[in-house]
Amino acid sequence: VAKKGSVRKRTTCSKEGCVSWVIRGGVCTRHGAKLKICSVDGCTKHARKGGVCMRHGLKVKTKTCSVDGCTNGVIKEGVCMRHGAKRKTCSVD
Repeated sequence: VAKKGSVRKRTTCSKEGCVSWVIRGGVCTRHGAKLKICSVDGCTKHARKGGVCMRHGLKVKTKTCSVDGCTNGVIKEGVCMRHGAKRKTCSVD
């Protein structure tokens, strides 16, 4: 489990000369990694969580701003940009 704020290092395909990212089993899709397909009949999209694609029912949880009446998405510390979430600025002068 990665620590909060850490960057996940992606590994490259084990085939010589390939620089694509590993999907499954140490190889990329070009070199044999199989991706799961949506379980809905006739759909050929890639399955995400629960065996279905985004179109067929994958629910993405998004939190909303904690200020009453605001429906914007949370950016930082439970609030949206309009209500006080600050973006990180460059520390180099």
